[in-house]
Amino acid sequence: MEYRLLGPVEVWADGRKVELKRRQERLLLAVLLLEPGKAVPTDRLIGLLWPEEQPGNPRRALQVYASRLRAVLTDAELVGGAHGYAIEGTAGRTDVEKFAALVEQARVLPDLQRRREVLVEALTLWRGPALADVASEDVRRRLCAALDESRWAAQEEWLRTELALGHHQELLPELAELTSAEPTREGLAAARMLALYRSGRQADALAVYADLVRHLSEELGVEPGQEVRHLQVAMLRQDGSLSLTEAGPQDLPADDESLAGRDELLAELSEVLARKGNGVPNVLCLFGAEGAGKSAIAVRLAHRLAEQYPGGRLFVRLQGVEGEPLPTATVLARLLRSLGVKAFPDSLEERSALLRSTLAGRAVLLVFDDVRNAGRLRPLMPAEGRCAVIATSRDPLLGLEDAIHREIG
Repeated sequence: MEYRLLGPVEVWADGRKVELKRRQERLLLAVLLLEPGKAVPTDRLIGLLWPEEQPGNPRRALQVYASRLRAVLTDAELVGGAHGYAIEGTAGRTDVEKFAALVEQARVLPDLQRRREVLVEALTLWRGPALADVASEDVRRRLCAALDESRWAAQEEWLRTELALGHHQELLPELAELTSAEPTREGLAAARMLALYRSGRQADALAVYADLVRHLSEELGVEPGQEVRHLQVAMLRQDGSLSLTEAGPQDLPADDESLAGRDELLAELSEVLARKGNGVPNVLCLFGAEGAGKSAIAVRLAHRLAEQYPGGRLFVRLQGVEGEPLPTATVLARLLRSLGVKAFPDSLEERSALLRSTLAGRAVLLVFDDVRNAGRLRPLMPAEGRCAVIATSRDPLLGLEDAIHREIG
């Protein structure tokens, strides 16, 4: 069976809709499905099913509705009684769970077009407000506040992806409607500001910010957050980072799909690299014994962070196929070619200086695999603070100033 809560509450079996005529039956089903496998107390269920005027014997009425649902749920079990009720055996069969899984999948996809497709698939599951036909707006908000917020978060992620793909002009009509309907949502305002700015309408973009400030002050008594404030300042300065640029070189190996059990570490490392330094690149060194998975973690991390480094993601293994160290001049030549430089000097010092100047003003992520010592990295290091470096090594790279080290067990 298939359970749909993102809109009118529906149950489908074998391609046909199962009739649940009574509103309270559908609401009871929805409340229990929103907390799968967890017993919901009887008193709470009664308060949700009859928020204003209860029947003469609400516990008996609840038992009747539960009994009717049991007759319908052929592949799940409704358990409980006087103290509470729960539905078991529906894992993965609600549109709520499918939506959450698709959004999570989209967030780690490095390919923007594929991310867009998965987010559209997730958002298409919504047929209206969750539990639209079974609860008053007050009850619906109590039950679905977190769910509604996750929908808006997915909507904003889709907008950011569309903007990264260069679809700013196409988004303008929809963004105007969204910001009119939700004038205090900063993510929507930021997306509309950027779309207008990239369409050559700086004054209109700044007017959206002024409207946001007014609505936040009048309706919530707060000021805009740091992110949208920084966006407004960047627009006033006509910061070049706001312009849509073509994606830089992508030299990363494919993500190793067999890598498992590292989600917490990857989340921590993503936060580390997201912290911008004071005008200097972030440097992360992953060290540990051979076979610990350092390279696979570095590659997956680089794929995850692709959107933060539109200037390119470059991968260089510093050892040859026989384990011999590659000459630093050769590594520099490979990096320069990847960055579009066709001619470069012979000397190591001049190539290093050319690399730094080529990276200036660009947000590039450099991954150096199998580094034996810090001295090997120094000529390869960017000076641009928007860049970052991930290095893998068997031992800590002592001597790398301000590098963050993490041992991989």
